[in-house]
Order: sequence, then C-alpha cells, then structure tokens
Amino acid sequence: MNTETTRTQIMQHAQRLIQERGYNGFSYRDLAALIGIKTSSIHYYFPQKEDLLLAVVQHYRSRWQAAMQGIDAGLSADAKLRDYVDVHRRAFCGTERICLAAALAADLASLPASVRQALQDFYRANEDWLAQVLDQGAREGSLRVPGDLRTAARAMFAALQGSLVSARLFQNSDRVEDLLPATVGLREPA
Repeated sequence: MNTETTRTQIMQHAQRLIQERGYNGFSYRDLAALIGIKTSSIHYYFPQKEDLLLAVVQHYRSRWQAAMQGIDAGLSADAKLRDYVDVHRRAFCGTERICLAAALAADLASLPASVRQALQDFYRANEDWLAQVLDQGAREGSLRVPGDLRTAARAMFAALQGSLVSARLFQNSDRVEDLLPATVGLREPA
C-alpha cells in the first residue's frame, strides 16, 4: 500500500472518529479495524496519539483556511457571511459530525499543549476572518454589527459552533440557518 495513502487514510478516519465521538472516543485499534491494517502500522506514521491529533488538526485548519480564502473577496459582506455559514452547513448538517475544533475543545482537559495551541490558532483564524467581514459589512452598511468587531466575531464563531452541535442533536439544519438573522439581523435575500 502507498505510504502517503495509508497516512492520509489514518488521518481521515481519525478526523471522522473525533468529530463523531471525541478525542477520547477512539483508539488506534479502532482506526486499524477501519483501514484494515495493524496498529503497529499506525504507530509507524504517528508514534503517539498526540502526533496523530496534531497532524489532523493542522490539516483541518489548512483546509478550512483554504475554504475561507475560496469565498469570493469581491462579494458584499452579507454574501460572504452567507457563503461561510453555508460551507459549514454543507460540511456538517446531515452527518453525525461536528466541527473538529468544537469536538476537541470539549475534550480540552485531556489534550496536549501543542494541540491546544493549534486549536486556539484555528479559532483565531476564523475569528480574524469574521472580524474583517464584519468590518466590511459595517462600512458598507450591509451588516448590523453590535459593539466591538472582535467581540462580535468571537460571538459569531461561538454561535456557529453551537448551532452545528445543536443541528446535530436535533437533526435540523435550520438551527445553523437561523444563525445570521439572530446575530447580525441578516435575512435571506429575496
């Protein structure tokens, strides 16, 4: 088997298991059974679970960073926010998964410091992007931004994470779609 393919499969399955069960809800034995390899093969690529976790978080962050950069910079702020929330809705609604960062944040006490830092970096990257969009929206008048932009961006990202968890719990994607009207008074375009 191709070593890069095996490494990628290990990371993909680990991400899915974390998103569905949390960090403490899976083992290398679970991964080995899913992929059809021995646990020693997983240890070859990722000697400790911490190594695997850090690689998964870094890969996840780079993919979400690319998704945010993929939102057309020429759009109005309200359209950017709709696209951003829609990317999340499409990725998670109708699955048993939530955002990897949210799943791991719930397991914070058992995470190594390097992973905590990587999660903080992920949250900050999303909050920074949101702050820029909220600033654009306030300047162009397309968004109602209550108070400080940084605080509003943090609140919006926290609300998005919570809406994804709630959508999973109730199996109802409307809980994600309700986010923008509730946070910035944004309505769907007519």
